[in-house]
Amino acid sequence: MKKIILYSLLFLTFTSCSHRIIRTGYQVNKSDYSDCDIVIKKQMLVSDSVQKVGEIKLGESGFSVACSEADAIEILKREGCALKADIINITEETRSDLWSSCYRCKADFYSYLNPEFKAQSDEIYNSEDVKNRVSKDRGNNTLILVGSVVAGFLFGFFVL
Repeated sequence: MKKIILYSLLFLTFTSCSHRIIRTGYQVNKSDYSDCDIVIKKQMLVSDSVQKVGEIKLGESGFSVACSEADAIEILKREGCALKADIINITEETRSDLWSSCYRCKADFYSYLNPEFKAQSDEIYNSEDVKNRVSKDRGNNTLILVGSVVAGFLFGFFVL
């Protein structure tokens, strides 16, 4: 029993409680993080007026707690600002589901080639809409958890 507890504690120690970040085409240091005004788009049609400066994939680390859509957007903003990007283009996203309680996504970072060109963020990424989706996701995760516990109890009760 002591070995199980020890291995469990070691596992939890070496896993992260937030998103797993995979960067492609760039590197940043935490000292590069800053606040900036960055546009967030979903599946934007890329034009000649922007240049791709990097891409990112946010996944789960195995034992993830702080991995909601709001947490992901904060990570994307910090990374984009560190890159001096002007636009975050979310190309793929997967909401929490039966297999994972994390919001997962892929995004590209773009900078304007023409400083006069300005885009606006998609309305779906305003803070109130994101907060509502996070609440809904948490409610769905709770239902899945309760359903799993009840199903496991019933299976154990009737089979064993």
